[in-house]
Amino acid sequence: MKKVPYGLQNFEDLILENYYYVDKTKYIEVLENMPEKYISFLRPRKFGKSLWLDTMSKYYDVKYSDKFDTIFKDLYIQKHPTPKKSSYHILEFNFSGLNTDSKEELKFDFNSEVYEKLSSFINRYNLNIKLNNSIKEPSTLLRTFINQYKELNLKTKIYLLIDEYDHFANELLSFKLDEFKNIVSKTGFVRKFYEVIKEGTRSVIDRLFITGVAPITLDSLTSGFNISKNMSTTLELNEMMGFTESEVKDILKEYQINDDILQDMKFSYNGYMFNERASEKVYNSDMVLYFISEYNREKRKPKDVIDMNIASDYKKIQNLFKLGEIVGINTEKDSHEVVNELLNEILLNSKTEIEVLTQAFNMERKLDIKDIKTLLFYLGFLTFEKENFYTYLKIPNYSMKKLYSEYFVESIEDRAKSYINTEKLELAVKRIVIDGNINPFANEIENVLKKLSDRDFQSFSEKHIKMLLFSYLILTPWAYVKSEYPVEGGYIDLAMFKRYEEVPYNAIIELKYIKKKDYTEKVYQEKIKEAVNQIKRYEKTINKEFNGPLKKVVMVFVGRELKYLDEVE
Repeated sequence: MKKVPYGLQNFEDLILENYYYVDKTKYIEVLENMPEKYISFLRPRKFGKSLWLDTMSKYYDVKYSDKFDTIFKDLYIQKHPTPKKSSYHILEFNFSGLNTDSKEELKFDFNSEVYEKLSSFINRYNLNIKLNNSIKEPSTLLRTFINQYKELNLKTKIYLLIDEYDHFANELLSFKLDEFKNIVSKTGFVRKFYEVIKEGTRSVIDRLFITGVAPITLDSLTSGFNISKNMSTTLELNEMMGFTESEVKDILKEYQINDDILQDMKFSYNGYMFNERASEKVYNSDMVLYFISEYNREKRKPKDVIDMNIASDYKKIQNLFKLGEIVGINTEKDSHEVVNELLNEILLNSKTEIEVLTQAFNMERKLDIKDIKTLLFYLGFLTFEKENFYTYLKIPNYSMKKLYSEYFVESIEDRAKSYINTEKLELAVKRIVIDGNINPFANEIENVLKKLSDRDFQSFSEKHIKMLLFSYLILTPWAYVKSEYPVEGGYIDLAMFKRYEEVPYNAIIELKYIKKKDYTEKVYQEKIKEAVNQIKRYEKTINKEFNGPLKKVVMVFVGRELKYLDEVE
């Protein structure tokens, strides 16, 4: 049995040290056959971008010519080699992990990365090029190198690979917009660096492949770097990164894991479409490998649906949710309210309509709401869904829904009048499926509602109460939580499916809400009756859907008060 390649980014090590490899090498041929030579390709965090760049590096590097048949043995590209195989000097930069505490520290780290990678390149190919380590301008360093390389008059040209091109820039966008604008302005060091790359493509740089997360930085370079083509939504590259369902099935087979686990993985990690006409959805590859790695070790599903390493990466990216507030939104309303309304709409409906993605971001003007939707798409929080003539961006899977919910919970807690103890809520949720007791959770939710300001509560409806409950319920690792779950006879407001066989209970909640000004005893009794009847109507099918004992609960809120709570027998 091969080792699980979770977290590995070195293609050669992965192959030679007996790790499992999902063969994506046919896309080397696809890319080489495209007319575009300077490509930018964006994918969400932890989607296999670094491993892909390293695969390309080993394939095109002249130094790997003798190793080609060893490390590409039995892969698609060994059987279908392309004309440019093993024909380049590979120059690689990786701009992740740069210090963004100050402009000076960022520039120092950026310059150091450029100097170190150029030095390594010179040594690797034994070239007669001299670098001056006293040069503190990245563009000057690169121009000096390119001019000397040109003078060598070599037949071998450069394939330039840039990984995480916008990692540092996204941090600046979240907190230091003026600094971001400065470094990509006409005199900014990042802009000048890419201008030199553009100059280099006229002589010694033959091909270029850039990876990152969002297009904002490239768009902001404008004419300074207008040669690369963003191929992120190209139909034929939809499955180049991430895993298809058939690839996930092959992984399960390799590790002798039952196919019934596939449904868990599909629900949690699948759903990404990077072109609205794509016929296949893809899984987040790192999340799949995390699941497999944990399952192999523990012989059961990992307690955390999302690996903490991945979650922390996405948490950092979540800061870009605030970009609309920082730059401003084209609207008569408050920008903060507009962004929150969009996020609430997405969490309530799991999707939002869009006609086309933003083609180019401009940080010198206010953003449109479409820009925020587009950004959420690139960050991996939304993906394409096509329904007849309508295009939507929807939450791709349960993992992303959990992250949305955590963000919503954090925003509620930030606005609360006093401290909300999230741990108490998590323990209360656990008691629903472990003890079959919903009372502790009901009490905690009531406390949360009391801590919200009158202003926050003014716009509350049944949907908002449901969203609040859902966002706290989904914190539990013991059950999958689904909102508006379809069954014969209607939709269950909130359903909890146990994740482990030993968990005693599943649960469903039918929720009703009455604004305080609309309350009468008659309305109240009607809402109770309606909720009970709905649960009884669902009973024909729900017992088939849930494996094991089922708690059926009715909750009726009047304003902030949970006025009715009871089980339906």
